[in-house]
Amino acid sequence: MSPGEVDSLKIYTLSEDYTGYDSPFWASFGISFLLHIKSGEGEKKILFDTATDSEPVLHNMKLLEIDPHDIDLIFLSHSHFDHTGGIAGILKEIGKDEVPIIAHPEIFNISIMPEPYTEPYRSSIFLNQGLSGKNSKVNIEELGGRWYLTADPMNLMTGVMTTGEIKSGDKVDYERVPNIDLLDLKDGKLIPSVIRDDISLSVNTQKGLIIITGCSHAGIVSIVKKAIKITGIKNVEGIVGGFHLLSAKSGTIDQTIKDLKNLNVNRIYSGHCTGFEAEYKFRNIFSKDFERLSSGKIITFK
Repeated sequence: MSPGEVDSLKIYTLSEDYTGYDSPFWASFGISFLLHIKSGEGEKKILFDTATDSEPVLHNMKLLEIDPHDIDLIFLSHSHFDHTGGIAGILKEIGKDEVPIIAHPEIFNISIMPEPYTEPYRSSIFLNQGLSGKNSKVNIEELGGRWYLTADPMNLMTGVMTTGEIKSGDKVDYERVPNIDLLDLKDGKLIPSVIRDDISLSVNTQKGLIIITGCSHAGIVSIVKKAIKITGIKNVEGIVGGFHLLSAKSGTIDQTIKDLKNLNVNRIYSGHCTGFEAEYKFRNIFSKDFERLSSGKIITFK
């Protein structure tokens, strides 16, 4: 069933791994976007993820002349620290009670990465959990956050819907294997993580769906297919976010691009965990319809 249609969508890249050349914006590991959405029923400002730390996000908000107090709700794509780490600091600046936080019920999972692949993590293991310590469930509630946890698709406003959990049966074959090696700590046991809490957003514009992702641990092709399935809208104007292809084999990257083309995806805006090889290939195939994300980048759809 169609979720309706928005009048306009403006995406502010509040934080990203990259800033571009000679930029006043700060880069930070992870992703954070501000979605300014207008529709017939009014407008909302949705904070999508909070990067690793609040300081770069708030610095870039100031340069973009965004007042944190204007944020209406927070959407968390998954539990990992580079998408949730800044939430407490940002909630302090929002300074309001009853700020809705939309996430999957497993957002508080404890994940362990046995072999860290990035600096500055040098130990043999580290916890890949952003919602602990100052970002714990209780502390976030004390700062005004109110949790709305569901694995099902959810309408946030006219034209805006979460994908909900991308279950195994909804995934294409080559995306059923997780694109990152993690272990979940459950009931005192370490089990391979399937990252069930990875969810995304779809916004229906006049030109078609805009799909916003965090790391696409559920698989970017599977995410697009799920968004099309639950909205009934086949036109995909663009995908914005990280695709987590940085450790993917060349054949997987090629198949991903081919499948996205076959789904008639028009534009690609990617960064963070997408990886250089994948970005290079996206640029070759999508040409001017591919853009690299960077802190401070503004993308407008009308």
